Amino acid sequence: MPRMRPVVTTAAIAVAILAAAPGGAVPTTTIHLRAHVPVYCNVELFPASGPAAGEGLISLGTSQELCNSPHGYRLILQHPEGLDDAAIISDAQRIPLSPSGETVVWNSDQPGLEMRKLALDLGDGPTTIDRLGLRIEVKY
Repeated sequence: MPRMRPVVTTAAIAVAILAAAPGGAVPTTTIHLRAHVPVYCNVELFPASGPAAGEGLISLGTSQELCNSPHGYRLILQHPEGLDDAAIISDAQRIPLSPSGETVVWNSDQPGLEMRKLALDLGDGPTTIDRLGLRIEVKY
């Protein structure tokens, strides 16, 4: 039995050390983490494949927006000025084109990840247009 004595002695010392801790309190540690995440906003347009949608209606495809700005963002269609009676159609909502050449398609007050089906209704305007652009603006 001489071999058991060191094990029993070691266990008795460990119990004595644990009993000496005040109230069995476990020390706590607090870690503060701080990070700065840059604002990232991006919009992509995936063009529609296939024939035009119909009389004066041009399917533009699907836009994908991603913006992590805590104050939101705006999605803006850039187009020629003076397209009377023309509109952008975003997910079946008709938005008349602004005479200024820039029309707000979406105005958000929070971050977002969205996909939208977009089409252009030329109305009584020309049958073709020479330029279109899609831009995303961060709200600071």
